[in-house]
Amino acid sequence: MPTVDEIQALRGADVALQLTPAAGGHAVEGRVVGTLDAADGLVVFIEPASEPGGRLSYNYQHIATIERR
Repeated sequence: MPTVDEIQALRGADVALQLTPAAGGHAVEGRVVGTLDAADGLVVFIEPASEPGGRLSYNYQHIATIERR
C-alpha cells in the first residue's frame, strides 16, 4: 500500500492505480486531482481517463498500488 506522502506527491499526475479486494479490486487510470485529510485517513480524488471532468474518490487504505503514467 502506498503511503500518504507518496500519494500526495502524485497530485496532478496521470496515474494507474489498483484497488484492494475490499474496494472491488479493479484498476483505474486517470489524474490525481486532489486529496483531503479525513478522520479515517486521506481521501484521494481521481479524474478518470474514461470520464473527463468526472470524479472518483477513494480512501488511501483502499489503494493497493499507484504509479505515474
